[in-house]
Amino acid sequence: MMKKMIYFMLVLFMTGITSCTSEDSIKPIPELGNPPFELPRGEAGSVEEQIYSVYEKYGSFVLYDFDQKEFYTTWNGRVVYWYAPVKKGNEAYVSQMVTFMVEDVFASYPEAFISKFLPKKIYLVDSICNTSSYNKSNLVNTLATDNHGLVVSYVGSKMDSYRDSDWDAMRSGIVTSIMGNIYNTMDVPGEFFDLVEYLFIYMYDEEEDADPEGEFDAYHYVLYTNGYVNSNAFPDYGYFMPHRNGDDLGDYLSFLMSTPKTEMDRIFARFDIVKKRSFLIARFMVEEMEMDPIALQNSFCPNDPLPVGYFDEQ
Repeated sequence: MMKKMIYFMLVLFMTGITSCTSEDSIKPIPELGNPPFELPRGEAGSVEEQIYSVYEKYGSFVLYDFDQKEFYTTWNGRVVYWYAPVKKGNEAYVSQMVTFMVEDVFASYPEAFISKFLPKKIYLVDSICNTSSYNKSNLVNTLATDNHGLVVSYVGSKMDSYRDSDWDAMRSGIVTSIMGNIYNTMDVPGEFFDLVEYLFIYMYDEEEDADPEGEFDAYHYVLYTNGYVNSNAFPDYGYFMPHRNGDDLGDYLSFLMSTPKTEMDRIFARFDIVKKRSFLIARFMVEEMEMDPIALQNSFCPNDPLPVGYFDEQ
């Protein structure tokens, strides 16, 4: 009975992934530059002030009351996605969503990283489908546009009933859009992906798969042993689903930028595959992304920074 229930959950989970990610790649247009929007600074504590502070800090425009023609023009003049705008009088929900993005999602990464890869336009809407006509089953939390834009949905009264899992899904969608920009436009080293086996699911048992040295719990021991640093975990059922492609890359980027040296040393000492993949992505950050992983980690973990040359080949 338990196996049947797990199988049913997996089918539902994968169906959700398919419906939400088919349009989720974003490809920046270098010549796009900063759109010619004039953002008011707003009064202290206003939504306008929040939005202007996002522009000042990251160079991105948060838009919630925009002309439909301009919206579709950003998608090469084609009416591609059905959407409903934020309802009038819902500025408080706009403010709540902006706060969530800035203080939760963006704050989880070094500022220099977000500034470089955050989509230039962030559209807040009441709801959106990943199809050109309305269909309830095609409604999504987030959607990446074709020219370095991001749509964040459900900005309205629906947020009143959001649980932690709903906010987690929203966070995941925003991060996936940011990381997708990197994965889809840069030359990620093939060896990074070749080092792991992307099974659909990894089962683990707290006793049978316990760390022989007692340093890590069974989940992390199996996770790191197989070369991953994050996943969709279901601890109550004893399994996890590894992230793939852009999400796997995103996990490692986050790991390198936000993990204290002490913890990184501890993981590298036990799991050589994680160390190899980390060193590959560190070099990728320098050569392709033109960013310094050491400096980014230092800015995020000033109390336990990595030393210069940490990712040099031994």
